[in-house]
Amino acid sequence: MAFPSTIINTENHPFVGVIWPVIGSKGDEYKVEMTDKGFECDCPARVKCKHIKKIEKGFESGWHQDILVLYYIHN
Repeated sequence: MAFPSTIINTENHPFVGVIWPVIGSKGDEYKVEMTDKGFECDCPARVKCKHIKKIEKGFESGWHQDILVLYYIHN
């Protein structure tokens, strides 16, 4: 289930389909994926989880700009 972002418009975003590995509080690795409808996480939570919020926070702080530049250079 995708949870809409309050930080970024994910519809048709160049990162749709990108999967980020996120380490949980107990050391488990979860995968957060951007979709056109928001973000999905494979953790057991059924609400917008802290793993999704962590990725969203990265967009809010601007770290994604460097990745976006590399994406366009590579493609």
